[in-house]
Amino acid sequence: MGGALLRLLGFCFWAFLWLSSFVAVDAVGASPPAGASKGTAVVDGTTAIAVTDDDFVCATLDWWPPEKCDYGTCSWGLASVLNLNLSNKILLNAVKEFSPLKLRIGGSLQDKVIYGVDPQQPCTPFIKKKSEMFGFSQGCLPMHRWDELNGFFKKAGAVIIFGLNALNGRVHLPGGSLGGPWNSTNAASFIHYTVNKGYTIHGWELGKSHVPFRFLTS
Repeated sequence: MGGALLRLLGFCFWAFLWLSSFVAVDAVGASPPAGASKGTAVVDGTTAIAVTDDDFVCATLDWWPPEKCDYGTCSWGLASVLNLNLSNKILLNAVKEFSPLKLRIGGSLQDKVIYGVDPQQPCTPFIKKKSEMFGFSQGCLPMHRWDELNGFFKKAGAVIIFGLNALNGRVHLPGGSLGGPWNSTNAASFIHYTVNKGYTIHGWELGKSHVPFRFLTS
């Protein structure tokens, strides 16, 4: 029934566009202001004035946990990289409709993510801590969750851009800034895991979108 409804809506939309190919706009009964002349505008809906490419539509899948609140509202819920319901058919079909959707995995907490590539090390979630940058502790991406995400990406036909943990290994300096080199060991192991699994990543991002960053395409 849902498919029939969508087809019906699609036909109605097509019929509307066909009937609206030529639309006349006339300000009936309106008196033009001083110095203006009354007229008729004709819109030709059959001619395209611009064409967008596959890079036009993009989205971000963020890391914020449910405890993230702004101005008294905790709006993130179960919508992050770590807890999004990947079995939701509505979500899957929505992403498919925008294929190839550029899907960026990132956000403020991307710099505090540790990738759980070492089974000997604990893989703990983000914990709310006011004393920490962005108000949360370091968190971990388990590899079984990364496997699930890539299964979803493949089904949906999404093109993935992944933001790496650019603050890993850096130390706090007086004044609140960070210094020292980036410890890329964990990120390198994560990239190797991804490559060995055969997962396709369109690009790797180093640094968040609101600061200078490097973007590497694979």
